[in-house]
Amino acid sequence: MDDRLPEPVLAAVLGRAGGVVVTCRREPVGGGTGAATGAVTRLSGVARCGGDEVPFTVMRKEVRPVRSGRHAPYAGDPRHWAYWRREPLAYASGLLPSGPALAAPRCHGVVGDVMYLADVTGAPEQPGRAARRLGAWQAGSAVPDVPWLAGHQLAQRLLAAGAWTAVDADPRVAGLWRRQDELLARLARLPVVLTHGDFSAGNLMDSAGTTVVLDWATLGAAPVGADLAALALTTFVDPVEEYLAGAGGRFERADVELGYRATLALTGAGRVHWMLSRGMRPPDGYEDFILSRAP
Repeated sequence: MDDRLPEPVLAAVLGRAGGVVVTCRREPVGGGTGAATGAVTRLSGVARCGGDEVPFTVMRKEVRPVRSGRHAPYAGDPRHWAYWRREPLAYASGLLPSGPALAAPRCHGVVGDVMYLADVTGAPEQPGRAARRLGAWQAGSAVPDVPWLAGHQLAQRLLAAGAWTAVDADPRVAGLWRRQDELLARLARLPVVLTHGDFSAGNLMDSAGTTVVLDWATLGAAPVGADLAALALTTFVDPVEEYLAGAGGRFERADVELGYRATLALTGAGRVHWMLSRGMRPPDGYEDFILSRAP
């Protein structure tokens, strides 16, 4: 891997041109779980610009095609959620939120399949505030006409999923899985919004009062309320009221509720099956939470 910062990227990091890297330290960063994430590396050091020596830190995120697993055949499909080049395209497009309330990490540049991003620090974001700010962003964002935007991720995942096999799950959870044709048909009638695709607790940070959302590889279009399911399944907090407050009347409550509950039911049921089929127990209360929110 080339640790050198391209000249335009270094200029963006420093805020001025003419800099030269004096020292650069490479630190591999774990925790990247995106299907197409190849490597994430923190580059930090000192650059000389004019007569000044300026410290810098930048995150280098590289993507690569998905080559194994049931979603690998779709890695080259720009409309599929697993399309491997979507995240650099998203950062280069200018479509991502830039604050002050909700923001993607600042992008210093995209070079080929590599993104150079700000090193975001902060605390885990509060679910309610994240939902409220998501509502405001989706209410004010049109779904763009770009060829690489992901389609309805839940529908795509269900299409690739295998049959429900015998696991030690609550029978009512299996019953939700059997309702997928009905629930997908109901979701198809809802308004479509621009979605993050994995708006879960691990991707949300409170950075100096801004809700910073990480990992934009699944940026797409989906029914209103769909993004709330990932937030609820990772926090056990119902986000609908805060979302509606942030959206300011842009969406009907019934539509948001249905998008949230149907997506949560099918996503949650699928995750329960996946965990149990691999010998893992769902978190305490997980099945009860799913069942209590089912439409």
